[in-house]
Amino acid sequence: MIKYLPREYFPMSNTRLTRDLKLLLSLFALRDVSELFLGTFFVSFIMHSATSEIVAISGYRLFQYAATCLGFFLIAGWCKCYNKVAIFAMNLVPKVLLLGAIVWLGQGAVEYVIVLGVLYGLCEALYCLPVNAMIGEKVHTDAMGRFFGAKIAVKYAVKLLVPVILGFFIDLGSYEQVACVLLGLTVVEFLMICGMRSSRHRTCSAVDFVGFGRCMLRFSVIRQMFAMEVLRGFGNGLLGTVVTMYTVYMFHTDFNLGILTTVFAVFAILTAQLFGKWGKSKYYPYCLTVAAGVMLGAMMLFVVDTAPLTFIVYNFAYSTAFVVIDQINNVCTFNLSKSRCVTENHKIEYFVFRDFALFIGRWIGFVGLMYIGVFGGYEWLRYYLVLITLAMVLVGFIAGKISKSLRVR
Repeated sequence: MIKYLPREYFPMSNTRLTRDLKLLLSLFALRDVSELFLGTFFVSFIMHSATSEIVAISGYRLFQYAATCLGFFLIAGWCKCYNKVAIFAMNLVPKVLLLGAIVWLGQGAVEYVIVLGVLYGLCEALYCLPVNAMIGEKVHTDAMGRFFGAKIAVKYAVKLLVPVILGFFIDLGSYEQVACVLLGLTVVEFLMICGMRSSRHRTCSAVDFVGFGRCMLRFSVIRQMFAMEVLRGFGNGLLGTVVTMYTVYMFHTDFNLGILTTVFAVFAILTAQLFGKWGKSKYYPYCLTVAAGVMLGAMMLFVVDTAPLTFIVYNFAYSTAFVVIDQINNVCTFNLSKSRCVTENHKIEYFVFRDFALFIGRWIGFVGLMYIGVFGGYEWLRYYLVLITLAMVLVGFIAGKISKSLRVR
């Protein structure tokens, strides 16, 4: 059985969230506003403007994920040797360039989806790797479920109100005007980051991917995590995009997209909060079984009868059962980074490898989506949704095995 690091290592009590973690949750909220625009609504913009929307969206996502993965490898050494808060602040640079490009190019932005995707990917890399490392350091193992419950609740609380506002102002005005507002919010983000305490690794040793590779060979649970993240990259990376595409395809306007996103955010908030508060690790395998059954049932219903009503049923499953699977996955991933399988000197490498696994799954998924855009269209897309859903069910199955391995008896 895997043992955890000594309790004295952690700078907080079992369940209390420190000031830095509360600041991080606030930054997550601001980031989720930008992500709604750059992910959900910019996908809608591409659909309205491109001649072959599925191919254009796939290209945008493929280059985004490639830039994210490359960025992780490039900045790993910085995260290991320098202040992670300062590196985290650097994500605002490509974000400002991306939003500025949307303002400058206007409707012509659809012709530069590859460049915009690369900027978005670099922003994600400079955001995610420092944040993942800080979460791994600052959140106690016992508080991990509660923290991710709060994180997911914050994410969907943003989805509760912001999509309707964004959809309304985009329909009333333009994408460029909303991008200007988000540029203003980056100033608020910078000020909040300045309020965080520095976070520096205890050693300045070089990045050692070979050494972490030996950890993977030694511990099967790390290999299971790698397989889980490949499937999660395929399923989770595609699912939100495909749901957005179908929402716009069936309900036509950004305002309707905003309303539906908001309605289902309520279910996601309740699920994340209740599960974060009451979900115990010993019950994770049972919860995953129920969640997988709900996802499969909703998926089969939608494939048999592809209509607005069955799509709403699938959205309900997406905002409840999927949230449970994703929350358990995150808890397992970060708790594994605290176990003795991952040495103190290999934590950055662990998160880089994890993102590389996500990248593999995402590229497989969006190459497949591009193929469907060229040869199939929306008729084939619903069958592709079967593969996406099955991938998330397998994620739940592997997460259950990892959860059992990590449980302290």
